[in-house]
Amino acid sequence: MVLRQLPGFTFDPLNPLRQCIPPRADRKDPDIMSHNEFVLGYESGSLACGVSTSLILRLFFTGKIREKKVLIILFLWTLVFLALMIASVVGFLHFPALWVLPVTIVVLAICLLAFYFLIGDLVLSAALANEEFYEFVKAHRALTIHSVDEEKSSQPAKGMQMRRARRAHR
Repeated sequence: MVLRQLPGFTFDPLNPLRQCIPPRADRKDPDIMSHNEFVLGYESGSLACGVSTSLILRLFFTGKIREKKVLIILFLWTLVFLALMIASVVGFLHFPALWVLPVTIVVLAICLLAFYFLIGDLVLSAALANEEFYEFVKAHRALTIHSVDEEKSSQPAKGMQMRRARRAHR
């Protein structure tokens, strides 16, 4: 998504209904937020973070990630998925497919959920602990930072419930 910046406004060409959005002066821009501000904002609860696990995997397989803790755990998860594939092939060779297929699907789903949750937590903890890694994931847009105020203001306000019309008695 390419956003064109003009002084005082942001235009979104992909969403014509959202014409121009004036920036709010009370919010800190996450792109220019320092590591110390990020840590303080996250610990105080005023920031929410999102981690792009697929982008982290791409950075891992291209060899751009240099944080040892993240590298080791990603490598171990790669071995887990490799072992799962080998176990599935061996299972299909030795057991009926009607037993192996559901077990493989359930185990794969559990492993993927655990992977996405744990990798997001790992990247966030590494970004909180290491300023260089924070700058790296922020520059590659693998870590997105949102103000909690933005999340609350983007949700529609609850409207008043309308009373039911009374039915005429016969």
